[in-house]
Amino acid sequence: MRIDDFLATSAISLGVGQILVHLKDVYVTDDVGSYSMSSILIGIISSVLWLIYQARKGANYSVAYISAFLVSQLYILQRLVSKLKTKSEMN
Repeated sequence: MRIDDFLATSAISLGVGQILVHLKDVYVTDDVGSYSMSSILIGIISSVLWLIYQARKGANYSVAYISAFLVSQLYILQRLVSKLKTKSEMN
């Protein structure tokens, strides 16, 4: 394995691990109070743009990492929308 491949694999593994820990926290506590709809939507749009860009360049490591991050953002968006819907139903 070349050094570049090792560095990329290590960085992706650490990043995905961090994303999974973050998602677990959101899943267990069901607390999305620190997120805003606009920040999540901006993150999703930027992730999709980066995903397209990196895929067109053939950067498979980046595509894998961005995909994991995009899935985490979509999950947080789903939880945020669910919380907002519950709040509006209570009013």
